[in-house]
Amino acid sequence: MNESFLIALKHLAPNYKSARFLLAVSGGIDSVVMTHLFASLNLNFDIAHCNFHLRGEDSNKDMNFVTQNLIQFLKNNASCSPNIFVKEFDTFAEQKNTGKSIEMVARDLRYEWFQELSPNYDFICTAHHANDNAESLILNLTRGSGYNGLNGIPSKNGMIIRPLLSFTSKQIHEYAQLHEIPYRVDLSNLEDQYQRNRIRNQVIPILETINPNVVHTFSKNIGFFNTQYRFYKSQINEIKTQLLHQNSEHEWSINIEQILCQQEPLLILFEILSDFNFNYPTIEQLFYQLQGESGKQFFNEKYMIIKDRSQLIIQCKNSKKQRNTIIVESLEDLQENQIEYDLESNKPNFTFLNDPKIAYFDFEKLQFPLLIRTWNEGDWFQPLGMKGKMKLSDFFINQKFTLFEKQNVPILTTSSEPSAILWIMGHRTNEQFKVTNQTKNVLILKIKSNYSIL
Repeated sequence: MNESFLIALKHLAPNYKSARFLLAVSGGIDSVVMTHLFASLNLNFDIAHCNFHLRGEDSNKDMNFVTQNLIQFLKNNASCSPNIFVKEFDTFAEQKNTGKSIEMVARDLRYEWFQELSPNYDFICTAHHANDNAESLILNLTRGSGYNGLNGIPSKNGMIIRPLLSFTSKQIHEYAQLHEIPYRVDLSNLEDQYQRNRIRNQVIPILETINPNVVHTFSKNIGFFNTQYRFYKSQINEIKTQLLHQNSEHEWSINIEQILCQQEPLLILFEILSDFNFNYPTIEQLFYQLQGESGKQFFNEKYMIIKDRSQLIIQCKNSKKQRNTIIVESLEDLQENQIEYDLESNKPNFTFLNDPKIAYFDFEKLQFPLLIRTWNEGDWFQPLGMKGKMKLSDFFINQKFTLFEKQNVPILTTSSEPSAILWIMGHRTNEQFKVTNQTKNVLILKIKSNYSIL
């Protein structure tokens, strides 16, 4: 096992001879065998032990075993004396009001502490093995997992490595027996209170009656699944790049026709929207609305999706809360809000550029302070060049604004009469404030194409 372990370690940590390792050691057989293997190779390692106080006095006995018995065993049998770090947690108290299982809370606490210790080490090692991997695969399939759930436990995740992942529980027990290694037995692992324990104690033994090497078979399959998944993700990411467009910091869009042209449109939509934390039932419901009427909305805690004509628009839900009403007290305030301005005297040959990002106003008709805000229901104005008034909602329809464009377009108004709209910024000014032959001074405002007040 020593040679096989060294091969696995070289793959995970090519600089293993000079690297500093922190070993996560519970006192159970897996982590103690891992510690013995590191010691037998004369590697530079320290030990970290978590006491979650989940098993009463047994938890304290585990802690005492690691800090006393194991350290003494290493001194006597491997001539090494690693540093040991111990962290005690009130795990039940930490669990309150989290909605998480006690196992998940313990896991999070463990890795958060490892992160605190990590600056002094090159790698953090856990003792997950092939049986753990097989159990994870079965558990993921039982709960209902996508392709990603077939990958099992990663052998490397950042600086966390799992050098025992290719070894079975049987191999680890045989190694411990051969080298007379002491260890603690977690009696809770023999109980069927937890789902993983039921898989370990009931499901795996039944599968071994069909295939005695079932754990090795699962390990090989997981290796194949990993290769296939990497290829699958590379193809999916290419498609995502083509279909998902980021319109602004808070908004994305997907062309519906392009989705429907895909060979597996529901799958592609799931892969895109799951990145925004939408679950499969919601995505499936949305998919069957793609050819329906506009305006359908779908929500989760962070994002909202609106089906708008030919597009799906995704936006952060809190972007509405981030909207401001900007008060422009003076011309200087315009520049502070990324609006360029010029004030010029009017003359007969004054040149007007046909650019919707540039607006021209009769300066004497304006009354400061001005306001920049988003639109409100009932807003109206008289578009430049028209005689009658028009609701902004009608203007948006005529200009084929998406629902999100309608919600986010900045509107310039006067503060004395906020309903008096000067400019739908980047689109159309108001006829009532235009430059005429009687205008003395012309205020020229210019914005960038992506101007936003979010």
